[in-house]
Amino acid sequence: MKHYRSLLLLPLVLTGCATTDMQGALDSLNGLGQSIGTSLAQAATPASPASRNSLLSTPLHNALRHNLSTDGRAPEWPKVVISNLQIPADQMTLTRSLTLKASDCIRFDAVLWHNAKRSERFSNLSLCAPELPKQSNNFVLTWKSFSISGKTSGQVRSDGPIPPYSKLPSDPAMERWLMNQFGLYYVGSLLTLVGYDPHFTVDDRRFWIRNIKG
Repeated sequence: MKHYRSLLLLPLVLTGCATTDMQGALDSLNGLGQSIGTSLAQAATPASPASRNSLLSTPLHNALRHNLSTDGRAPEWPKVVISNLQIPADQMTLTRSLTLKASDCIRFDAVLWHNAKRSERFSNLSLCAPELPKQSNNFVLTWKSFSISGKTSGQVRSDGPIPPYSKLPSDPAMERWLMNQFGLYYVGSLLTLVGYDPHFTVDDRRFWIRNIKG
């Protein structure tokens, strides 16, 4: 089994950080992204059965890029909703080293809203380590810190088309995954692959994770 090695980094507490702590978090996450990206570039991995239903083979890939802002205002459509997210159990433990294996996959369902009345549903999708973009994902630290603007469904989390108040579910499992840094890397990769522009920060209504599958 090929392994995708990252720097051995301590888990981070990402809320309530002082300025120096936040910079340390950014530096660590940047190192994680660069190290994993380098390893993925050095080792080609054949497609496995787990990746045959990949997000990359669906219209979700780069969906948001089909309607970019032309006037500085965020487009309302399309929207991408991730639901029933399944996270590898060992990515939740503080004792696992920050090493990604080719078999490290998240699984989920998704809805692509083309407009308020037309949507496509996708079941049992996957995103595996060899498919992750070679990049830093430190923008997720800022992205997740702000609630969704405009009209929302509040605390009610649904498949849309109206987004909830929070981009990520308020769930202990989600918090552990983010603190272990695997979550930050995978969420950042999901955002990038559906076409989110991290430099256009007002575009926050078009992607959210509804829930983690229990």
